[in-house]
Amino acid sequence: MNITVHREQDGTVRLTPAGNLDMATAGDLDQHVADVFAGESAHTLIVNASEVAFCDSSGIHALLRARETAHRYGAAFQLSSPTGITRRTLEVTGLLTPLTTLSTSEGSGHGSAAARP
Repeated sequence: MNITVHREQDGTVRLTPAGNLDMATAGDLDQHVADVFAGESAHTLIVNASEVAFCDSSGIHALLRARETAHRYGAAFQLSSPTGITRRTLEVTGLLTPLTTLSTSEGSGHGSAAARP
């Protein structure tokens, strides 16, 4: 899996994974998310799933960890453009709406997370 990183001037960071998001590659997404918050601060993390061909339970957990990490750093999170089997998997698990709706730390039930740990 290849992951493209695009930082916008407004503090939005877009990660675009291409290929399979599965047990073998979920750690790659975890590392890219960690890198986003290790450097310059981001106020919004968007994972563009338009190029994800397949997503298994490990990939879903990586997406949930990405959302959790964004919220921990006080950033908003959104999964955008899931298609095909990835979209269907998220629908069946009930995670399509929670992951594709822009969420913030305040709205996630985790309380305010504006300060870095």
